[in-house]
Amino acid sequence: MNAVTAHAVSEAPRPKIDWEAFYRNYRKPGYVPGYEIINKLGGGVFGMVFKARKESIGKDYAIKFLKVDDEVVRDAVVRELDSVRYFAQVDHPNLVSIEDKGEVDGIPYIIMSYAGDDTLRKRLDAGRLSRDQALRYFLQAARGVQALHERSLVHFDLKPANIFLKGDIARVGDYGLSKLVTESRNSLSFGRGTPYYMAPEMLQRRGDQQSDIYSLGVILYECLTGDVPFRGDSEWEVLKKHETATPNYPDSITPDERRILERCLAKRPEDRFASVRDLLHAFDAPASLGESMFIPQARPAPASEPRPAPPAQPAPEPAPRRNGDSPYGLPWSAPEEEHGGVLASAVHAVFRLFEFAIFLALVPVRLVGVLFGRALPALLLLPFQIVGLSFRLLGYLVVAVLLLFVLVSVIAMVTRVAF
Repeated sequence: MNAVTAHAVSEAPRPKIDWEAFYRNYRKPGYVPGYEIINKLGGGVFGMVFKARKESIGKDYAIKFLKVDDEVVRDAVVRELDSVRYFAQVDHPNLVSIEDKGEVDGIPYIIMSYAGDDTLRKRLDAGRLSRDQALRYFLQAARGVQALHERSLVHFDLKPANIFLKGDIARVGDYGLSKLVTESRNSLSFGRGTPYYMAPEMLQRRGDQQSDIYSLGVILYECLTGDVPFRGDSEWEVLKKHETATPNYPDSITPDERRILERCLAKRPEDRFASVRDLLHAFDAPASLGESMFIPQARPAPASEPRPAPPAQPAPEPAPRRNGDSPYGLPWSAPEEEHGGVLASAVHAVFRLFEFAIFLALVPVRLVGVLFGRALPALLLLPFQIVGLSFRLLGYLVVAVLLLFVLVSVIAMVTRVAF
């Protein structure tokens, strides 16, 4: 294909957005090629999500149809949709993987792995989570965000509705979508996140990985308290509170949790955790799959209160190793090395005499135990055993008589027939 042909193809008119055809046909198998849409999972400002089954293998997926207003915005979204390929390269157990993309009836869609229809938003609405549940879900979601940041990708729309729960596993979804539809709404809440979870710098249309850390702090605050730190009568009021107001920390939040929240919710990005990895380490939690155990280090003091360096301590001398090794690799000492001198030998002999005396005292008890524990039950069972043996012999005798009777009868019949 030459440059002229490629340009002609790129300038070919795209199909019009036809939501009427969508609602009329989306339940038909093959509406999305290769998939059958089962039911609707939910919807939001970015689009509607449906559960779909891949016809070739019968596996469930989630398909999100993006909401756009007109063809001009749709064309911009479709062009930006190519950037989703970078998000699709991320494979992490705490992320909802992106499988494919396409367009039907002029409506762009993204196919994602099915992470269940339960979300952290639904759990929070159903009732306050326990501290263990809250931290378990939050730390898993943070690991998913860390996986994005390690690949220089930013979510920009972290909120409980985008954290999907399946059993005890939490997965972050809807990453890579917030920038796709920025131009399709005038509202900040649509283009660059949700006001309740939006970092202050997002009001100036700027943000980076530190913005995600702020959003994680709001999610953690809600998990621990049951509500977001700032509310208002309008979207702008909430955003201004994020810029200027100080969160109220109830007494149920521990001092350690408050220190972590204060760093996450710092107004200036540079005052927050440098990375999600540092945030996870503040909980003494592993930040990645390969980090099986994290040895907590001394946490740095705030910049306003520098902590003096601790005095150097001499390294402890290793304990002298004793002769011999136990089967478990631990040092041990031979008994003869632990006893020495006349006094120690005398004490050892006295204990030996005590052991022998106790043994002699227990001999009658053991004899009585053997007699009543074994002989007596055997004597009590003997009559029953004799009766049982007698009945068994009697049964054998009855069977023998019957067999003899049958044999005699057969011989008599044969003799009568012969003569």
